[in-house]
Amino acid sequence: MGQKKKNKILEKLGLTADEVRTAFNVNTPKEKPKPKGYLFRHDQMRMSKRMKRWETMVYARFLGGMHPKIIAGCLGVSEETVRVRLRAAGFFVKDLKVS
Repeated sequence: MGQKKKNKILEKLGLTADEVRTAFNVNTPKEKPKPKGYLFRHDQMRMSKRMKRWETMVYARFLGGMHPKIIAGCLGVSEETVRVRLRAAGFFVKDLKVS
């Protein structure tokens, strides 16, 4: 593994970094917590509520005459994301007649 950096001044004084931290009551530097990469139940429920509101806003804007590309720009998502939501809601369903 890697070696700790040595401070020339502390070496001249015959001290270690831990001794100095202890003398001044400074805590040792802590590692940053790793991102968890998943959502707990509370966070999942909050996100599902947001998505319901988000989807109704997409529908309302589309029905108001906005193009999916403009809606995507307003929301900061891709145009395909907006189109998929609209398609799933049945806005792009075509009547297919087989003769």
